[in-house]
Amino acid sequence: MRLTQRRSIIQWVLYLVLLSGTACRSTNIGAATEDFEGFYQRFLTDSLFQMERIQFPLPGERVTDVGQDTTYHWTRDEWIMLKEFDLDTTQYRRDLQVTDTLTTDEIYTPGAGFYFKMVYEPVNQKWHLVYLIDQQL
Repeated sequence: MRLTQRRSIIQWVLYLVLLSGTACRSTNIGAATEDFEGFYQRFLTDSLFQMERIQFPLPGERVTDVGQDTTYHWTRDEWIMLKEFDLDTTQYRRDLQVTDTLTTDEIYTPGAGFYFKMVYEPVNQKWHLVYLIDQQL
C-alpha cells in the first residue's frame, strides 16, 4: 500500500471517530453555568421557576403499596410542587451528590419503604430536574 493511500485511510478513520464522538453527544452535555445551591433554593421556593426547569413529561419510577409502575412520566397537569422542608434526621437520611454535570438528591428511610430521588442535569448550561423516583411502600 502506498504512503498516500495509507495517509488517506488514516485521515478517514480519524474523521469517522471524530464524527461518531460528536454525534453521540447530547445537548445536555456540559457544565452548568449557575450555582446548584442557588438554583435549588429558587427551585423550591418559586413555583413558576420550578415549572420552567422540569422537562415534562418527566420520566422516572413510581412505586406504591397498591401497585408498581416501574416506568412513569409525570405531566405538567399532575405535578405537585416540591417545597422546602426540614428533614427529620432521626427518621430520614439524605444523600446529595453535586458535580458540574450531574446532581442526585436521595431522601430515604433506612430499612423502610420510603425512597425519593431527584436527578438534575444542565440543559443549555442551566440546571433542570430530568428524572424522579418516588417509592412509598
